[in-house]
Amino acid sequence: MNGRVRFLTVFLFIAFVMKAVGEFVHEVVGHGFFVLLFGGEITRVHISLLWPYELSSIGWNGNFETWQLPFIYGGGLLVCLIISWVLQTLLFLRIMRDLPLSSLLFWLSFWTLLNPVGYLILGGISPFGDVAALIAEGVLTQASSLAIGLIIFLVAFFSLSKIFRDLLLSVGIIKDHRGLRFSLGLFWLVVPLVTAIALIGLRQPLFYLPVSFIPSLLALIIPSIPPLSIRQNDADAKIA
Repeated sequence: MNGRVRFLTVFLFIAFVMKAVGEFVHEVVGHGFFVLLFGGEITRVHISLLWPYELSSIGWNGNFETWQLPFIYGGGLLVCLIISWVLQTLLFLRIMRDLPLSSLLFWLSFWTLLNPVGYLILGGISPFGDVAALIAEGVLTQASSLAIGLIIFLVAFFSLSKIFRDLLLSVGIIKDHRGLRFSLGLFWLVVPLVTAIALIGLRQPLFYLPVSFIPSLLALIIPSIPPLSIRQNDADAKIA
């Protein structure tokens, strides 16, 4: 098994493991933190390996003030976004250069981004879970949930694309513009895959599924506008 195949095999394995870790972050570090902070008790934690077909969940008991409930309901979304942006910043600025650790943190930043964004966008279309609870509390509306989710995803699209590109360059997987566009387009196909699984699991129609292919299509175009400067083997090269 050559180096590239070994890297891709480990990279995809890390992706699956970090998906479960992202669910733990959402439920325990997110919801659970605020439950404990406000004097409540965690009674049950279920981390679904089948997410998003089957949603993870957490149970709690406690007497909470009205103003505390939005933090508990939205804690999973909030903490996931904070962790994702911190990790993306470290990777985007290349503060973290170790390849195995960078790969791990990349996927954790990806799933802790896709988790809340998926809730916000799909919940903005048809409220469920945390978003439905936040709408009931008057914190969000369907329109604001959808708009926030789309804006966050748009920014993260460029950030994660750049980080993913740097990871591939570091192992010499891509060497030209064509390879870059293909790799990015293939990577962003994760979005329609996850969207389809989520819609099926939520018993929602697949009417909106075609829209989820937009990131992959954009990835085939945007890298050339403008040409991207890349670094490989400590020498600057430009993809024409």
